[in-house]
Amino acid sequence: MGQLDLVSISKNKSFVQRCRVLSNDFTFEFAHFDSADAFFAENENSGTIRCFILDCTEFDNIHEAAGTIQVARQVMDRSYIICILDSRVTPEEMDLLKKSGANLIMLDNEFTTNSKLEFVSSQVIKSAYIPLKVIDLVPDSTVSCTLYMLMPKNGKFLKISKPGSKISADFIKKYTEAQELFIHRNDLPAWIEYIQKYQQHDESNDARSCRANFLKLQQAFLELVLLISDQTTSTSFSAGRDLFANCEGFCQELLSSLTDVQYPWEVINSSSIGDFGSVERGTAVAAYAGMLSHVALPDMSAKIMIGALLADIGLILVSPSVTKKVRNGAVASFEGEEKMEFEKHPIYSLNQILSKRIPLDDRTKDIILMSHERLDQKGFPNRPGAVKIKEECMIARLAAELDQALTMKMGEERIQFKEVFQNFITKKIADLDGYSLTLLLKLKPLFEGKLKDETFIAGTTKGKNLYGFR
Repeated sequence: MGQLDLVSISKNKSFVQRCRVLSNDFTFEFAHFDSADAFFAENENSGTIRCFILDCTEFDNIHEAAGTIQVARQVMDRSYIICILDSRVTPEEMDLLKKSGANLIMLDNEFTTNSKLEFVSSQVIKSAYIPLKVIDLVPDSTVSCTLYMLMPKNGKFLKISKPGSKISADFIKKYTEAQELFIHRNDLPAWIEYIQKYQQHDESNDARSCRANFLKLQQAFLELVLLISDQTTSTSFSAGRDLFANCEGFCQELLSSLTDVQYPWEVINSSSIGDFGSVERGTAVAAYAGMLSHVALPDMSAKIMIGALLADIGLILVSPSVTKKVRNGAVASFEGEEKMEFEKHPIYSLNQILSKRIPLDDRTKDIILMSHERLDQKGFPNRPGAVKIKEECMIARLAAELDQALTMKMGEERIQFKEVFQNFITKKIADLDGYSLTLLLKLKPLFEGKLKDETFIAGTTKGKNLYGFR
């Protein structure tokens, strides 16, 4: 059997149907088996399976389940193993399965009612490969991880370089037209090490370092999302605080490096492939928020970035039917309970973060809770009076809308960023769209096009325009 994206093991028809619908929605290559024994008997070489979902509610005892996971881990060393457990399971039993090799444990009630499965599987399967710019490769260097090329016709990743291979100038020239190559997400530390080892003092150095900072924040953020949404155990509060501290530090590093590059939007759009909804775009939204606030509210930039980063985590906890419409850009079609559920997700975000005792000050809490509010009270979830919505909250919403306008997806024509960027703010100023005119006018110089460095000191560094417009 060839490579599969997703395999489920269960006799439960509703369980299998849940996985089948998920696979149809995301175009995963899918197979299911009634038992683990049947699966292993047919698949002696299972190393090409990306995600393996095991229904542990059908085992007679937890030790039998643990044994099956151990076997699965031995034959699928790079696969992501998800175990579904009865909600009555004890923390000790959960720990046993994690020690046996499970990557993630989900309770049966959340498996069916929320969108964590959509988020995790899309990141494991669709975002298993992270893009890197060909221009970041250095002639006569050595990359200690595998490089891949995305085949546009079938969406498959073709291995083009083995770990330890020397990168020649001819190799770089050959793939220059492609602009992007890919590495497996597990190899991100090796790529960061490569960037740090081969620092080049050339015109691309700032952008190269900035992209590395973006990827570091992205990886830390995804780890934080999984920890925050983990309802199976009393997750280590110290681990949550450590991951949060990492995200704060990486936000600072990213903000600093964004101000050093001529075209920061190119760095922001260099994010992983994935189409869950908006959660995985949190890193990009945070970066846009940093860019906007760097000019409008420079003293608040770091706080606004972390608030924008965390604002949509609650989408994982809404139902699959809601996030399907988010993915398909059909938010306007929400009716009744779907609309109510979607509009509560900022509350879910804040509650989940606080449940892990992650330290947030009141301003950051407000940014998360009011990231979708509007001055005309047409936002959500609470529709406060205009006087209560601060500019930092508006910047978080503006950054998310800007990201939606600028996101480049696989198979689509590349966006003419400058034109879209300018039209975006021009339309906002004309319509206001629930923003204050004072804030939009602060940002207007960023979108006018011909900016001279000496007349725009607030948005420049090292003599370069922050937004690369000339």
